[in-house]
Amino acid sequence: MLHSLIPGADVAPSTDTFAIDQKKGAWTPPHTHLRTRSFPTPFAQAEMMSHVLGLLSLDPGARQPEPETLNPRLQQSFERWRLMLLALVLGEVTLETIDLRRPEVDNFGAMLADLRPECRFFGLIRDARRNGLEGRKLLVGATDPLCLLWCAPRAARENYWSELKTRIDASADRAEALKLLADWRAALDRTGVWQPGHELAPPWMKALEVLLGDRVQPSGVLHSDARFVGPVRLKVVPRAGGDADETIAYLPVREPGWAARFAELLFFQPVRRDAGTVDLLDPNGRSVLTVRMAPRDPTQEAGNAAARTVQGADRASTAGFELLAGVGRLEGATNTARGHGQAHWLEDHANAPGYRSLVLNPLLSAAARSHKRMQVSEADVQAAPILYPDTVRLVIGQAEATDGADVRIHLSREVTNRVATGTPAPQTGVSMAKWTPGSPLPRIVAVPGSTGTLSVGLVERFGPATRTVDVGELRALGLSLWLYFTGEAELRADGARVLWTADEGKDLFGRVLVQSAERPLEVLRDAIAAVHGDAERLRARDRLATLQRFRATWRTVGEGDNDRVEVQAARLARVAADTFIEWVMGAPSPGAAAVTLGSFGLRATAPAEQYVIAGAAKIPLFLDVFARNE
Repeated sequence: MLHSLIPGADVAPSTDTFAIDQKKGAWTPPHTHLRTRSFPTPFAQAEMMSHVLGLLSLDPGARQPEPETLNPRLQQSFERWRLMLLALVLGEVTLETIDLRRPEVDNFGAMLADLRPECRFFGLIRDARRNGLEGRKLLVGATDPLCLLWCAPRAARENYWSELKTRIDASADRAEALKLLADWRAALDRTGVWQPGHELAPPWMKALEVLLGDRVQPSGVLHSDARFVGPVRLKVVPRAGGDADETIAYLPVREPGWAARFAELLFFQPVRRDAGTVDLLDPNGRSVLTVRMAPRDPTQEAGNAAARTVQGADRASTAGFELLAGVGRLEGATNTARGHGQAHWLEDHANAPGYRSLVLNPLLSAAARSHKRMQVSEADVQAAPILYPDTVRLVIGQAEATDGADVRIHLSREVTNRVATGTPAPQTGVSMAKWTPGSPLPRIVAVPGSTGTLSVGLVERFGPATRTVDVGELRALGLSLWLYFTGEAELRADGARVLWTADEGKDLFGRVLVQSAERPLEVLRDAIAAVHGDAERLRARDRLATLQRFRATWRTVGEGDNDRVEVQAARLARVAADTFIEWVMGAPSPGAAAVTLGSFGLRATAPAEQYVIAGAAKIPLFLDVFARNE
């Protein structure tokens, strides 16, 4: 019996016989003897891949063993492992996590789960370009805690690996995929479990180190340009202190701009559904995508009312394994519609819970149970984002990527209508309590005086320098202040004052009279249209003396105690006025003589009126000293 378990014993030459006690210690079978049958379990292929990866050497410059060249019938190899991992990162294959104890897997799945309880949840890897059995896509591999990935033997019969090698090695994004894996490795390193040279290091860790080595450096885009799939259970080196030798982690799939697209989802309203899900709805009430908040119940989905009591048992059976059971997964995310609302739904609204209440906080609790911790905080997610799904890590990562002084803001339709593909919508604005008068003008500000955790935002421009999106809300407010300063606009007699809301019919700053015609004192349609043409710009530049007095007046505003909301409101107006002046005095047309604005000018010393934004937040409205005589 023992002799029959020796690798290749049935085909080895008679001269290669031995006594068991003479081959203890470092003996390994020759490459020509490696057979799947030498590992007589249903997980034979995973064990074979683990064995092959374990043969790799971490010595720099060492020639790596290639057992597949000596034994063509060997199904697992480092080369195929490399191709499958890169194919996953490049999106060439998909990862589907299944539960072996689910009813649809039948008794065979339960038997496998009993054999290796740590493999109850594992991932199936399929190639979307090829058709497989039973109308499904071709199954090309699966996941395992020891080797991370192993190859399905059936794929070799389809001449699959040579075709995949052509696709991967010819990909223009292969180098970027390797850098993304280096980012992922660095994230693991920060958790303290990355020790590929440790005697207890799992084979997958050694293989990834051989693949990347020191020549592939992180690109720093794991947060912005990667969509996470999984999760997968991984063996790791236990840290000092007796930590577990396993972890649950997510794998990256390269998708440029994914973090920006995800951020846009927070402008859709989250609504809890009965099937253990939260739907994100567009303004028309249509579901954009779904967040899975409970294990999938096949009996409920099939409409079998008599069997719905299984749901409670199913959830109980996955207690402590919520992440592995699919809780927190985005469903339908690959075809997410683009769109923006005026309301940001991270926090609660009146009588309507937000994303934090419906999704984020429950998932943090589920993550704590899955990772066997008392609790998981937002700081924990920031420290090790690869251990958490997109629905958690990207929400918390937004705050990490911004200045702590920034305030989360609402956006107007003027902003959301200008958001283009690949350019993230602005999420936060500079607090006027933190902005110092005289420092560079901010491009996005948070309007002071708003109540709650979100503020109204005014956006001048946003996006990267290569494709800046020009909105003009700040200089449009500056135009309104200029018109009031010159006597061309005044507050309406009834003093209508309303904070801008998601209601299309409301304005941000009341209404003014311009040449006897009532117009909004606003940062929306009319004012923005005016500051995108040259007419108002040239008209203001023709009045340089008045413009100098306008600048001299506003250059003295906004000083003082920044804790007072009145000071913050004055700073907002100063930012708007200076932004308007910068636009007016911008680069002249080609060939025209440059015009400079003098630093002198008689300033208005006190506001003629104040416009109340909200509560004590009042914008001062200055009138030119010569305007009364005009």
